Amino acid sequence: CTEHILWLVWKIYILKTPELWQWINLPILKTQLIINFCSLMLLLCLIIPCYLLVGKKWAEISLPYLVVGLFTFTFFHESYLIGLFSPAAFTGYICISAISLLLFQRKIVYPLLLLSIITFVIIGWLTLNADLYYAPLFTTDLIYQYPFNSPFWVSTMGFFIVPILIMSLLLSEVLLIQWRHRKSLIEKLSQIDPLTNLHNRRSFNEHLKRLPQTKKNYVIVILDLDYFKNINDQYGHRIGDEALKQVALVLKNNVRNADIVARFGGEEFIILLEDMHLNQAIEIAERCRNAIKNIKLLIKPNCTIRLTASFGLANSAADCDTEQITHRAD
Repeated sequence: CTEHILWLVWKIYILKTPELWQWINLPILKTQLIINFCSLMLLLCLIIPCYLLVGKKWAEISLPYLVVGLFTFTFFHESYLIGLFSPAAFTGYICISAISLLLFQRKIVYPLLLLSIITFVIIGWLTLNADLYYAPLFTTDLIYQYPFNSPFWVSTMGFFIVPILIMSLLLSEVLLIQWRHRKSLIEKLSQIDPLTNLHNRRSFNEHLKRLPQTKKNYVIVILDLDYFKNINDQYGHRIGDEALKQVALVLKNNVRNADIVARFGGEEFIILLEDMHLNQAIEIAERCRNAIKNIKLLIKPNCTIRLTASFGLANSAADCDTEQITHRAD
């Protein structure tokens, strides 16, 4: 719609500036004003069903073809009028094709792109054979002299090129921001256990790999919920899941912000305490153990159960690699 508005602005400006009429085919310009206005109204009206029919399968399949097809037709028509081989036309082809491939499925873009290329070749051939006028919007005096010597022609090309480039760059930036956000979200999801929102085993192992580089003392704590299988068997997996969530929350609340808490297995959790000695780690583990013991898991009204957990600790002072220290804690 913005592109159509710019075309209208340019044509109205030409009509209001008589000294430029010597370079313009006025009857075609006036006809195009009407066509541009009608096309703009049609595109504006198409915004309404695009909002109203969100989620409708048939609309999501057909509307992209209609919108892209209409814009492709009107853009190609305008390109023919100002010259298929002009800088503005070529800039438009490249930018719009690239943006279309980012916005829409290939099966929508490629057929229209192929049709445009075929049309381009046919019209180009007819123009070269003088069966069609080249750039009929401009007079032959302008086109068949060297047009780059004309300030009017150069400024016209600039007027059409700059908005296309700006809109393409802005839209590309929006799409890149969305892509970066989606990428960071996927990376985050790949590192998080979906039930407890703790780090998963893969994420924890990545932290372990970086430990030798820090050369700081660290302690690995592993804990296992006691008789957890009995909870699942007697009360169901929903209660078991709730128990895991409660334990995860308790662990996060009883360690430092810099410490890494992860779900290591089914009912097994692991904690990485960096820059800490064993005695300090034992105090933290004991605090976590007591906090888990104080969890009251509601089974039904006036019926709760308590949890307990067993802990194992190992520190890096033993001069072993991370895998061996984890094995000792286990």
